[in-house]
Amino acid sequence: MNLGTTALLSLQRAINTTGNNIANVNTPGYSRQRVNMETLPSQFLGGNYLGSGVRVDSIERSYDQFLTAEVRSRTSSQSESATYYDLSSRLDGMLADPSVGLSGALAGFFNAVQDVANNPGSLPERQALLGESQVLVDRFEYLDGRFRDLEQELNGRIEVTVAEINTLSRGIADINQQIVQASASTPGQAPNDLLDARDQMLAQLSEKIGVTTVEQSDGSLNVMIGNGQALVVGFTPEQLQTSRSRFDGNALEVGVVGPSGISTPLGRFLSGGELGAMFDFRDQQLNPARDQLGLTAVGLATTFNEQHAAGLDLNGQPGGDFFNVPEPGFAAQVNNAGSSSLAVSITDVGELTGDEYTLRFDAGNWTLTNRNSGASQTGPGPFSIDGVDIAITGGAPANGDVFLVQPTRQSAGLFSLAVSRPEDIAAASPLRGGEELANTGSAALGSLNADDPGTLPLVSRVTLSFNPDALGPGVPGFDVGGIAGGPLAYDPAIDAGGAEFTLAGFSFSVSGTPQAGDQLYIENNTNGSGDNSNALALAGLQTQRQLLGGTASYQDTYSRMVTDVAVRTRQAETGMASESVLLQQAVAARDSVAGVNLDEEAANLIRYQQAYQAAAQVIAVADEVFQTLLSATRR
Repeated sequence: MNLGTTALLSLQRAINTTGNNIANVNTPGYSRQRVNMETLPSQFLGGNYLGSGVRVDSIERSYDQFLTAEVRSRTSSQSESATYYDLSSRLDGMLADPSVGLSGALAGFFNAVQDVANNPGSLPERQALLGESQVLVDRFEYLDGRFRDLEQELNGRIEVTVAEINTLSRGIADINQQIVQASASTPGQAPNDLLDARDQMLAQLSEKIGVTTVEQSDGSLNVMIGNGQALVVGFTPEQLQTSRSRFDGNALEVGVVGPSGISTPLGRFLSGGELGAMFDFRDQQLNPARDQLGLTAVGLATTFNEQHAAGLDLNGQPGGDFFNVPEPGFAAQVNNAGSSSLAVSITDVGELTGDEYTLRFDAGNWTLTNRNSGASQTGPGPFSIDGVDIAITGGAPANGDVFLVQPTRQSAGLFSLAVSRPEDIAAASPLRGGEELANTGSAALGSLNADDPGTLPLVSRVTLSFNPDALGPGVPGFDVGGIAGGPLAYDPAIDAGGAEFTLAGFSFSVSGTPQAGDQLYIENNTNGSGDNSNALALAGLQTQRQLLGGTASYQDTYSRMVTDVAVRTRQAETGMASESVLLQQAVAARDSVAGVNLDEEAANLIRYQQAYQAAAQVIAVADEVFQTLLSATRR
């Protein structure tokens, strides 16, 4: 009877465990449980060891820590890829949309410039140019505004994600404590449901940020995030906190709150999951796009202004600024102890790269570091890098003082129109030139540019007279009259295809074969309201490669930004697809061990049922034998 009773009790637990598995077949995070049975100690009777029944040794869950860790890792990677792709595809769609992108506005603007060149004396064409100019300004502001909107959305999502991470870390710490207490109260018996609940929380945490775990001897888990920052140690959770960037009040950074209550920025420790993706997107996509858009804005404003200033407006006055040129920006670290400041200026827009820089003071020297490439230089300052001059001003610095220099980050939002009247558009050149009618040769004056409008107007008419012996016997050239700077060497046998010359304040070219005494002239463009020379030069800026070290036009610079975003978006899409497949494979491998198989459970249920019926029959037989014995001895 005792043998049957132990069997019934053990099999009842086995049936209950199987039923629990079947009931939780669709429960997220549930691990299949199994009953481990062992024989009770044998008894020595009649010279033999006789079995005394069975008992349940343990109920354990089917679990593989390596497969579970792989699922957590893949979950973090897949969540990171999906979040990055979602954000990147939105940015890509905005920039590629022809109705909101910059390409159409640039084309419309330069088409209007060409219309002014075709009819320089007409006010309607000039008014149309002002209208297209404002459209261009509005487009820069619109794109920069959308970038800022996306940054604010990121800030909101970062705050929500950090709050979720803090909630999960507290939950994991609480479950750690429950697991340790439960394990201590029932030595050798694992609290399976608590372990499953902790694994489920870790899975949710891995969606938010990359995690690694280390199991302690008491059964608790220490949890690290990113590249090693402790988030949960035993029963103690660390609390993450968002705060404004040390440099940029519009951007958030994440830190960990120390015992003193001060938040220490994590920086490089944040990687993986949704949170890592948001910071990667901001650093790799959003901020570089704003920098490149700003580079296009400041490059366009500066170079267009330079050419516009070289012309004359409809009233014969020198051209002023067409656009307001945005000033480069910098920010001091909020905890700088010194009193130094910076004076930042752009000296050559053609050398701008759109990169940003940090300037740090330590041990008596400043170190300037390119945050994009990592290249650095050390010295007392000032510094000149990539077309930007950085001078240290103000009082004495302190060790650890840091400045962030962003030459073009704010430029698109500050880009604006300086010209308000159509009459102020400088379509005419301040100079005009040509060939005297009496010339017998084929010499012709080519491009004529006012390089330094400050030296104009000319004091007198400039003449270039061809002299076969201008620079000595048999050395031909042009004698110059009306201005200092001659003679100019020009050999028709060599230079007939064209030669460039520069005199005080202007440059020009000469081609052809002159005869002795032939004259060319250059003079002030008096009453030249119908002249379109400068308007043609302005229109020609559209295709000139003046930016990025002379390798890109305005459109090229913008297109490079759009292409970079598109390429990264495509890479993110491919990465998301790959990570999704890898996650599915990892989940399938884990579930093959920990998942509930209904067919297997049904088979176990029938097996345990039959064994239970057999154990009940053992008790029935024992009872019948006992009753027989009683009947045989009854008196």
